[in-house]
Amino acid sequence: CYHCKLNMREGDPAVYAERAGYDKLWHPGCFICCSCGELLVDMIYFWKNGNLYCGRHYCDSERPRCAGCDELIFSNEYTLAEGQNWHLKHFCCFDCDCVLAGITYITVNDKPVCKSCYMKNHAVV
Repeated sequence: CYHCKLNMREGDPAVYAERAGYDKLWHPGCFICCSCGELLVDMIYFWKNGNLYCGRHYCDSERPRCAGCDELIFSNEYTLAEGQNWHLKHFCCFDCDCVLAGITYITVNDKPVCKSCYMKNHAVV
């Protein structure tokens, strides 16, 4: 088995993945996504750099995912803030929903807030 490295016994079911090449076989329980461990038997699988992936994690290896909407980001313009990727329009002030990409903001209780909302709602007077 390509995953667990144990011998395949004669008569046991085995999974063959054409994209991985003719020399690789898996036990059905070992045919899993290398990122999340999801069982890929009877599912669409992806093969990349010697690893099996489910659809979600293969796509994550190709494109960043927006922390706001959980969709893949196909645009070349996006922002990296708070350690995550965001569509430009999805990185917004938690209080007023104005777009924060490219402007100064303050984090209040782990939530981004624009300077105006910070002064109005959170700053000590």
